[in-house]
Amino acid sequence: MKKAFKSSAWIIVLALLGAAVFSGYARYKKMSVRPDLDDFIREASRGDLKLDLQESGELVSRDTVDVFPPGRGFIVEIAKKEGEYVEKNEKIMMFKGGERIDSAQYVPVPVLAPRSGMLTRCISRYGQSDDEVREGKRMDSASTCVTRIVDMKTLAVSLKVSEIDIFKLKRGMPVTITFTSIPGEKFGGHIDVIAPMAETKSSNWGGSGSKVFRVMINIDKSSQKMRVGMSAVVTANMQAKKNVLKAPIETLFQEGLNYYVYRQTEGYSAEKLQVYPGLRSESEVELAGAVKPGDRLFTAVPETLK
Repeated sequence: MKKAFKSSAWIIVLALLGAAVFSGYARYKKMSVRPDLDDFIREASRGDLKLDLQESGELVSRDTVDVFPPGRGFIVEIAKKEGEYVEKNEKIMMFKGGERIDSAQYVPVPVLAPRSGMLTRCISRYGQSDDEVREGKRMDSASTCVTRIVDMKTLAVSLKVSEIDIFKLKRGMPVTITFTSIPGEKFGGHIDVIAPMAETKSSNWGGSGSKVFRVMINIDKSSQKMRVGMSAVVTANMQAKKNVLKAPIETLFQEGLNYYVYRQTEGYSAEKLQVYPGLRSESEVELAGAVKPGDRLFTAVPETLK
């Protein structure tokens, strides 16, 4: 009887020791896991996946007319200022010829708008806007632009698209346009022109630069808030799929011709699964294979995180 009691006591002691060791190991294992491990975990999910192409461009007018003085002389009156709208044949300014503004030899004559539109400054041959037109300004010749009339009905967005992306675009493709200066508003448009010849985009670091193609986007309905020269972002939806299994693109790893993900089992433990990627956006990728919605996938090889 005494011997049996002794054996039972030893069994209880060993069981308690085993439980303590197991608890200590579990605690150690938990403490050995980096507290920021979740920063390296992303979940697979089901949802819609869109492939968008975004390019930055500039708002331009496809129809502008420069206005010139009748000869050498002075601007003696401004009837319409920069930023105002004019109608065709409306007086923009009065001009007086001669070498001196107070000369009685010449009679002031009106400078009329050759078309309707908004008045802006003239643009020099180097792409810079000219000085402000003001009363008393001397014009040295009849070939000096005094103002430019912009047709606001022909506003468009000019893009420079890389040769990598140019064949993703097609004439007539609908796009969405946003402007930095008009927050919260989106405008519709469509691709009207895709240049057949590449241009060289200058490089800030010298060299020949990259090849780009000029693309013109017509705006479906312009707004009076728009101004020529505004920065624009054009988004074109290339492709879309609904209710697909997808994951953040940083969870996808490539080895040779095969693709894999690391699915978390516990802590740093993971199983390596071969997957078959489909449609990709800039941030997500469609996956086929053993991955299921809710699976926690590593964004780095688990061994490198310990």
